[in-house]
Amino acid sequence: MYIHRYVLVLIGWLTFAVCAAKPIPPLERTVTLSISNERLDRALNIIGREGQLNFSYSPSVINESSLVSLRASSITIRDALNQLFRGTVTYKSRGNYIILLRAELPEVDDRPKNFYLDGYILDQATGQKIGQASIFEKTTLASAISNPYGYYRIKLPTELPTLQLQVRKQNYVGETVRVTSRQSHTLNIRLEPSPLSQAVQPLTIRQSVDTTRRIAVAVQQPIQPILLASADTSQTPKITAWQRGKQRLTDWFMSTKSEIHEANLVGDTLYRDVQISFLPFVGTNGKLSARVINRTSFNILGGYSLGNTGVEVGGFLNGVRGEVTGVQVAGFGNVVGERMDGVQVAGFGNAVRTTVHGVQVAGFGNAIGDDMRGIQVAGFGNVTLGGLPDGVQVAGFGNVTARNVRGVQVAGFANIGAEQVDAVQIAGFFNLAGQQQRGVQIAGFGNVAAAEAAGLQLSGFFNVAGKDIQGWQIAGFFNSAKSVTKGTQIGLFNFSGYSRNVPIGLLSWVQKNGYRRLEISTDEVNRANLTFKTGKAALYNIFTAGSNLEDSDRPSWSFGYGLGSAINLHRGWMLNFDLTGNYRLPAGWAFFDEGSQLYRLSMGIEKKLTPGLALAVGPTVNWFNSRNETTKPDRVIDVPIFTDRFDTFGNYNAGWVGFHAALRICSR
Repeated sequence: MYIHRYVLVLIGWLTFAVCAAKPIPPLERTVTLSISNERLDRALNIIGREGQLNFSYSPSVINESSLVSLRASSITIRDALNQLFRGTVTYKSRGNYIILLRAELPEVDDRPKNFYLDGYILDQATGQKIGQASIFEKTTLASAISNPYGYYRIKLPTELPTLQLQVRKQNYVGETVRVTSRQSHTLNIRLEPSPLSQAVQPLTIRQSVDTTRRIAVAVQQPIQPILLASADTSQTPKITAWQRGKQRLTDWFMSTKSEIHEANLVGDTLYRDVQISFLPFVGTNGKLSARVINRTSFNILGGYSLGNTGVEVGGFLNGVRGEVTGVQVAGFGNVVGERMDGVQVAGFGNAVRTTVHGVQVAGFGNAIGDDMRGIQVAGFGNVTLGGLPDGVQVAGFGNVTARNVRGVQVAGFANIGAEQVDAVQIAGFFNLAGQQQRGVQIAGFGNVAAAEAAGLQLSGFFNVAGKDIQGWQIAGFFNSAKSVTKGTQIGLFNFSGYSRNVPIGLLSWVQKNGYRRLEISTDEVNRANLTFKTGKAALYNIFTAGSNLEDSDRPSWSFGYGLGSAINLHRGWMLNFDLTGNYRLPAGWAFFDEGSQLYRLSMGIEKKLTPGLALAVGPTVNWFNSRNETTKPDRVIDVPIFTDRFDTFGNYNAGWVGFHAALRICSR
């Protein structure tokens, strides 16, 4: 029943055995030699036997009959061949063979443009060979990485008057080697381990001079046992979402060599006036692109660098790990790992990790991790995870700012400022200020200020202020605010907790200092009326309905709307002036269009009986206009003003003086 476990264990052991059995390359195998006055071909046979390998060469390449001597302990095959041939032969390994080739020597009058430097990177304390060390030259950006056995080979120019080789490796002190010879030779370089310290120390670079002659004899040190460090119990730093995203992006482009250089050259910054690249890390910056700051960069498809201080143009993508000062233009996108000061133009999008001072223009979108000072223009949207302290955002769809906004936001659909907005927001659909709003909000559908608002809210459907508004709310449907201290509300429906001024609309509701009356009344035409008044005392809305309550299947009805104003006479007395228009259906009506119009201007004297109850009475002036009737409606009293008149349209008109008396339930 546990057979599958044994199978897995067996597979694991086989995998380990195969990996462990991987042969050491022929040139890196170590041997102990004691050769004295032996023919060269015999010496090669001895080396081959000790190293368990074979040599392949043409007799014309070497002088087989020459006598050689070599005594060494634990020396690599490469070092042994260097001492035997002294630069006259080059060698390559293929499988278990070492192929010997004649070295191409330059003519006496023809100085070569380049030369090769090779050797091993060694630990100063132990003599152990160090793999994955970075070797580079700052002027030409020539670079190499030592192989797992510590061997490196780098191509360098001969025309440089001063040539310094830089060597870097994690956990080792950086080394600068001055190269004096301009001919190919071997140079072993030793690095000192960095002292263990909890505090982060500045990068230390030790100066040394290459004093070797053209052919250097490598001094082999015995390999000491590897000391295993105890497990690291320190807490792992938290990796941000941006760092994860940036790592994934660079992983697409970075080769293994570039990643090694990036890890080793943490404390180094290189400068180059011009970069020309085909792809990231495939260009004049070479494998050191992630550590180079350029003044000008031309990227056929894409480029990557530590920074740019001038102009960068890319056919597809520009990637900068650090800061950019200048202009970036890309067919698809620009990505900046730190700050951007200048202009970014991209066919699709621009992304900056921290702040932007300047202009961003993108066919699709712009994204910023911190504040934006300048102008953002995008075909779809702009996103700023910081604030917009002083700038303009224009987008075909929307703008989003996570903190304060001060400037202008214009969008085809929506603008969102998550915190305070001191700006002009114009959107085809919706605007949002997450906290205080000062300025102007104009939207095709609605505006929302979660806290105070000062200025203007103008929309086709609604406006909302979560707290006080000092300004105007104008909407096609409704306005809402906790309080209105300056300005007013204009809309079909207006709601507020407190209003210093008069709202204007079909229905206005003011909770604290508003005017509200629910009254039951009678007049000369209707035996009973139910009327509701709401708004401010200076101007309120009136909704009324009444009937004469005849004993027929279809009694007469009237429905009306109007406006009124009340004057406080103090000591519980109030004077009202109301103007209403009523649609009146006669008794026995069959169709709704049989109705007539009754317009009424009334004056009422109100006396409060209690804080919540009042009586009101007063005269009315009435104008009756009908296309269907030729007599006035039945009345309790009849004090005519004019009667039986027909206008030019054939409508019947009559006027009279009436009365009304009401019992009112009052707002406190």
